[in-house]
Amino acid sequence: MSISRYLFFLRKALIRLIVGRTKFYHLEAIEREELSLLDSVKPKNEVERCVLDGATDIYEHLTTLFLLIIETKAKTIVELGTRNGESTIALVEGAKKTNGKVFSFDLDPCLETKKRIKSLNLDSYWSFKQSNSLDVDWKTEIDHLFIDSSHKYSETLAELKKFEPYLRNGGVITLHDIVTCPEVMNAIDKYFEKRSDIMIYRFFNNHGLAVIVKNSK
Repeated sequence: MSISRYLFFLRKALIRLIVGRTKFYHLEAIEREELSLLDSVKPKNEVERCVLDGATDIYEHLTTLFLLIIETKAKTIVELGTRNGESTIALVEGAKKTNGKVFSFDLDPCLETKKRIKSLNLDSYWSFKQSNSLDVDWKTEIDHLFIDSSHKYSETLAELKKFEPYLRNGGVITLHDIVTCPEVMNAIDKYFEKRSDIMIYRFFNNHGLAVIVKNSK
């Protein structure tokens, strides 16, 4: 078992202990068995490697992001918030399959992410700009918009107002941390409160993920 996966299990175990001792011991045995089985799984791509490593707060959603890019045949993908590059890798690996490109924006230089993308030979499917997303001059149609930036209500709402109008019919918006940062979900509810052309799907695991599909009709 990798150190990162062990630490993740330990963190979950502490949560279980707070929730209830009886439930904790039962779930501990189940998760220990599942984790031991995962050690025999060989990842088929970098996205699966990140998922199996389990080292970040978004790893359980990486396959979902990868799948959405491929299944919607997304070509133009916009990422607001890059940080250590876990979501970036999932999006860029998807873009490689669709011959698309990911445009990432972050306030930080994200040097480690740049190294990871380069080491995976994914440079041609990725563009990065160190910038506040709200200062970006964007006028191009978007197939997939991923938001994992400030997590503040006003800024998330402003990002939706700025970029969503460019989302094509049939396009998808994903937003991370809707559980741990309620302001994100509040911004979603506010922005789409009078819209009948979208569907919102909420995943509550791993800090939460909202998947918003724009009606193709």
